[in-house]
Amino acid sequence: MFSEKQLFWLEFVWAMTVKEIKARYKHAILGFLWIILNPLLQMLVIGFVFQFFLPVHVDNYFLFLFSGLLPWIFFSFTLTKCTPAIVYERSLIKKARFPREAIILSIVFSNVFHLLVSLALLLIVLLFIGKVALLQLLLLPIAIIWIALLASGLSLLATALNARFRDVNFFVQAVVPLWFYATPIVYTLDLIPQNLHALFYLNPMTAVIEAFRFALLGMPITQLSYWLVSVVASLALCVLGWVVFQRESKYFDDWV
Repeated sequence: MFSEKQLFWLEFVWAMTVKEIKARYKHAILGFLWIILNPLLQMLVIGFVFQFFLPVHVDNYFLFLFSGLLPWIFFSFTLTKCTPAIVYERSLIKKARFPREAIILSIVFSNVFHLLVSLALLLIVLLFIGKVALLQLLLLPIAIIWIALLASGLSLLATALNARFRDVNFFVQAVVPLWFYATPIVYTLDLIPQNLHALFYLNPMTAVIEAFRFALLGMPITQLSYWLVSVVASLALCVLGWVVFQRESKYFDDWV
């Protein structure tokens, strides 16, 4: 089914992914508990502040916030960690020949693992309180694949450009916090004037967050007609990131 080269690629990416997961919690007393503690603490702090300032009309604001934070934490952490990854792994790159994209994909896949664990725990809570609609839940795997492709494409693009222009990492670090507020995570699009909705959907994370909330909480989709634009944009970014990375990776040895 797979050629010898493809098997080597898969095994190498798998090994790097396992290494990435283990390294993250090495010497951490609470270990894998941080998978759920991190978004939980963010939910409590952000939710405590924003529920008093934003007139968000949802049944449970903390569930609404948590269902948006989980995919956002995956996306933002993946992008910010991947961007300088090639530079940080310069010693490995100079010592051995291996598929360079394995460094980036191992970070993406390890974060997908964390996202799946977090979503599983959230689903247990939702099942306990009777908030899960099984038919809508069928969209959840699609939403996970969607955000994984988007994060992979942007990460490959950012890390390839950062290997040549180190300003890219500073740019990503500055943009990601702003991107958070430009994405309807702590608020709903109902609070935004109707004529600005199209502008918000130029941000593909808007539709991704809506997909997760529809699958998990059954929340209505604001503008279904704009989803196609977000899907196409996500796929285009994924392809662009892969093409640029493959083109630039030939020069990583010289740049890092």
